[in-house]
Formats: sequence, C-alpha cells, structure tokens
Amino acid sequence: MAFFRGLLVAFLLAAAPVSASDQVVGSNEGLPANSPAMFAIPDVWPWGFQDNQGELQGSLITLMDRLSELSGVHVSAQLLPLRRVILDLHTGRAEFAFLFQSPDLDENTIPVDTVLQINLMLMAMRDTDFPLTLDGLAGKRVGYVRGTYLGESFKADEAVMKVPVYNIRQAIEMLMLGRISAVLASDHNIAMTIDAYGFPAEEFRLQEHVKGQKARLYMSPDSGNPEHARLFKEALQHMRDNGELQRIFQTSSAQ
Repeated sequence: MAFFRGLLVAFLLAAAPVSASDQVVGSNEGLPANSPAMFAIPDVWPWGFQDNQGELQGSLITLMDRLSELSGVHVSAQLLPLRRVILDLHTGRAEFAFLFQSPDLDENTIPVDTVLQINLMLMAMRDTDFPLTLDGLAGKRVGYVRGTYLGESFKADEAVMKVPVYNIRQAIEMLMLGRISAVLASDHNIAMTIDAYGFPAEEFRLQEHVKGQKARLYMSPDSGNPEHARLFKEALQHMRDNGELQRIFQTSSAQ
C-alpha cells in the first residue's frame, strides 16, 4: 500500500507544474457572465459519481463547485457516460467539460486551461512475467474505462484486445479473476481505487505507459461563453498558485 500512496503523491506533484503559456481561450464574443454554465461530468469514479443520497460527488464536482465560488459564475452539472460527455461538448448541449487532452478535442472544441498532468499506467498481476508494454500485451485482454482517451498509441493499436469497463474497480476485479491480463488507467485512478476499496497493492505491478498526460477544461464552440472561460481560467490559476488543485485531487472517497 505504501507504494500506491507514493504513486498518489507523485500524481499530486505532477499536477502542479502547468505553465500559463500552455493555456488558450477562444476569442469569440461571449454572453454575460451571469448566465449559468452547464458542465458535463464523466460518470467515472473517482472523478464523478452519485452517492447513496443521490448527491453528485467526486474530484471534478469539487473542482467545478470551487470554480463557481471563485469566479462568481453559477454552474449546473449533468453526470453522463464519458462518450456522451464528449458528444454533448461537440454538439453544444454542454458548455464545459473536464477531459483528457486529445487531438480531436483540441481541434474541434476550445481548450480553456490545462488543469493537471497525470501519468497513464499499465498494471498486471505481480505473478505474471510478460512485458508491460503494448507490444508485450499483443493478443492479450486489456481493460480500460469505456470512451477514455489513453494516448495515440493505444487508440491506434490493433494487436491488443481492448476490453471496455465501467470503472477501474471493475477492471481490477476482472484482473484478479484472470479475465483480463492488464489494466490501462491514470495513476490517480489506480491509486485512489486501490486505496479506497482495499485491493492488495502488493499483488500488482505497474509500468508507465504515457508520462504527463494532460487533463484540460474544454469549452463547446457552439454554446460556450468566453466570459465564463476567462473567469474559470483565472480561478484555476489561483487554485494552482495556492495548492488547491493538489488538495482536491487528494480527497476523493469511495461510493
């Protein structure tokens, strides 16, 4: 377990050094900032989920609420499957979404700000000996959260048997039962899931797949309000400067 706590600390450190020069905001004329901002939040633990009382929880919900407090912009949120989040952002049904950076999103939506950087990891059972690379996993089953962008190499790979799952808890359970050979996910998601659900950390081995994968706040080109984007960008910079971003992504809890 100490290793995975160390992995989470490494994630938190990686979240800090995001430069302002890496951030862009659309230049279109916007609507007044007093109109509410609609967020589409991925229904993926620990990023976003509904608790037993029906309340929205998760690190992205906490971040969204804090952006609202700092910016003065009223917000509302819908918890949606990841693919629906991306679709709603493209079509304008949602104004903002937090998503892993991808070439498609950068080209077809408006990147507002880079929120954090994480590492994408491959994880297998410790008693296996195959290389934890895509080449080493050719012909093997790899679990990943459905709809998640996990780098160009995984997207393009046709030799790995890709097994979509609802969340990383499900993937780890399948891994322990021998139904898949490996899991591909962010270090944050793996560490938080193992810690929250008490999986035996010593039984797994990990290998870095992509270092420094960015997660960004994106705005819809159809419905996005540039004034909201400007205020959210300022709020994120404030949170980056005072360490709030790191604290938020340290405090998710299990469903």
